[in-house]
Amino acid sequence: MPPSTPLHGSESWAPSSSDLHRLQRNDRAMVRWICGVKPNDNATTDSLYIKLGIQEVAIALRTKRLRWFGHASRKNCTNTIMNMDIPSARVRGRPRKSWSDCIKTDFSVCGMGNTSPHNRDGWRAGVRRSSRLLPTSVSGTPAADDK
Repeated sequence: MPPSTPLHGSESWAPSSSDLHRLQRNDRAMVRWICGVKPNDNATTDSLYIKLGIQEVAIALRTKRLRWFGHASRKNCTNTIMNMDIPSARVRGRPRKSWSDCIKTDFSVCGMGNTSPHNRDGWRAGVRRSSRLLPTSVSGTPAADDK
């Protein structure tokens, strides 16, 4: 898992694509610095992650979000709040990315569509499986090997 300082509180915020790119860029730079790899060296970022035994920041974000969703959905009071419909006027343009949109994307990427958070053992197994998936880019497709 990457250092926890940049991910503090990430269970409850929906990162925009620019935020996620900034976190990934910072994480990759730190991994290269830790390993002592120069930009012109022929080492892939994935091999450095394996060497250090850590996850990519996007996977860590997804895992933390899914763990928090499981915890929050088992509470009765938060279920009523999370399912509450808030009336508001529709503004022009594309709606902002919400936390629930991130959770829906995480469900589809991890294949946890039919797993209930109330089944703790099944939920934990699904979250562990999701932490071992291949890194994904912001678009949801497997990321290209960055150097």
